[in-house]
Amino acid sequence: MRDESGRRLTRRDARKQETHSHVIEAARRVFLDDGYERATIKAIADAAKVSAGTVLNVAPTKSALLILILREEYEAIRDSVDRLEAALSGSLLDRLSALVQVIMEAHMRHEELFAAAIAHSWTWTGESYHEATSQMSEAWGAVERLLAKGIEKGELRRDLEPAEAARLIEDCYSGIVRRARGEELDRSAASVLMRARLEMVLRGLVAR
Repeated sequence: MRDESGRRLTRRDARKQETHSHVIEAARRVFLDDGYERATIKAIADAAKVSAGTVLNVAPTKSALLILILREEYEAIRDSVDRLEAALSGSLLDRLSALVQVIMEAHMRHEELFAAAIAHSWTWTGESYHEATSQMSEAWGAVERLLAKGIEKGELRRDLEPAEAARLIEDCYSGIVRRARGEELDRSAASVLMRARLEMVLRGLVAR
């Protein structure tokens, strides 16, 4: 067995990696089934059939476990939007909506995880904050590239900074996700609301 760099793992390293993956998957199930706030380290340990100490060796806190899970979730989202990016067509609004829709569908499938992430984004500081926000931002890389292409094609203002525009859209998106959860909106209603917000944002970004 080898690690991601191709280095051959010892049996001890392989067992450690297997335990790590097992604990992360157990934490994901418990967070989704019980809700992040109600989940406990003991419940995660029971689900993984390991001791609480083993869980804490993987991550020292429940929020640290959440960050590890989010890393995998956002990698999957990033792969999905990257695959879609090459096949985009239609107006700038259509293309942008399609990318954001992929992100939203992933979030709403695992709503409990991402709701916890958004809630913790207000309290995470230092390294935890930077790791969590960088994971979120990676999933928005395709949106930033789409905006950059829009500038090159003359669809958007020449003085527009793609990274800042992508952050603006991401901030709007986070607000929609919070509203969808609070008002119990279904996926369709949330998508319609997000497209309307994108249309409003683009009015201020389009080339005159």
